[in-house]
Amino acid sequence: MHLLHCSICGQQLGEPIYSSAPYQSLTSLCRIHPDETRVFACPGCGHLQTSAITNVDAYYDAEYDILVDSEEEDQIYEIRDGKTTYRTEHQVKVLLKKLGFQRHVDLLDYGCAKSSTIRALCSTTLSVTPHVFDVSARYVPFWEKFIAPDKWAVNSTKEEWNSRFDVVTSFFSMEHIPTVTESTREIAKLLKPGGIFYFVIPNVFGNSADFIVVDHCNHFTPSSLGHLLWDAGLNLREIDAHAHRGAFVVVAERPLDGKISNSRAARAEIERTCDELSAMADFWRDAAAKVRAREARLTDDDRIAVYGAGFYGAFIFANLTHPERIACYLDQNPFLQGKESNGRPILPPSELPSDVKTVFVGLNPVHAKAIISDVATLSKQELDYFYL
Repeated sequence: MHLLHCSICGQQLGEPIYSSAPYQSLTSLCRIHPDETRVFACPGCGHLQTSAITNVDAYYDAEYDILVDSEEEDQIYEIRDGKTTYRTEHQVKVLLKKLGFQRHVDLLDYGCAKSSTIRALCSTTLSVTPHVFDVSARYVPFWEKFIAPDKWAVNSTKEEWNSRFDVVTSFFSMEHIPTVTESTREIAKLLKPGGIFYFVIPNVFGNSADFIVVDHCNHFTPSSLGHLLWDAGLNLREIDAHAHRGAFVVVAERPLDGKISNSRAARAEIERTCDELSAMADFWRDAAAKVRAREARLTDDDRIAVYGAGFYGAFIFANLTHPERIACYLDQNPFLQGKESNGRPILPPSELPSDVKTVFVGLNPVHAKAIISDVATLSKQELDYFYL
């Protein structure tokens, strides 16, 4: 096996701190991938890195089809007091709060997929001229609804785009890029002096599921982000861990005067980060055992429901000895209801079959109990809940 090096600082990585069972990897699209997930912590910069999946370019060009069923399809960000907020809506709100767009800007959405956030942004302000870039042409039908053909690119950015943009955005794409250092350097070249790189990425400390997502080869930490941006010649302005739940919102700038501030972390911070990552590896090893232990208490006739048709629900499915016990998945997202996950129907909580008395909760453990307590139709029933 060839030696693996950190994609941020280049240091040689040692043994993985976590490995999944063979052929039981899970992708960010909640699908089982026939590979082993191997996760490494870099002692040089505190980066958390997963071995890239085989034929990664083909995977994103042909298999990674996130939210392509319709223009409107979206993910739920939160449900509070019965009101649903979708991720696109929240991302636009945070972007406007951070950057304001008080003057007209040329903007590039990098690794954009449908670019639903920038399309929604353009519907709220006329001060943005949008451009988009992605490695797959499958999203062109979405782009052509709001962007002229000369303002998009596939596979590689255009030479004439160098030093053109006031803002480059990226929403949940940097974690997918094996050559993230080279991509960040390219983004820096695309910015005008004084231009802003604004990106949103998973925060593995706020959403531990990111730790085991096999197609997220990068799991950024504050220390590795500081090194990444310094290497690209960008000055770090902010890492916000609170504006978007389970994510970092990062703002960096290409300096007008070319002077780069050193945003690399001290050794003590990197060591603390690596200790936290090791504890997280322990959690995921224990979580799989907990699923099987709770399953062992069921009788042969018991059927269960899995609350959450997302990543945590897929993790529960993958670790059940007898997944055929699952009667259904429950989810409040109307875009998922009526579909199937692993051959089981996805239902609204109000349609939980009457003979199902045990619910395995496939949600972020940090928020799971609060979310379940807010589901009125379930609180009226006597149910046995299992939490990761």
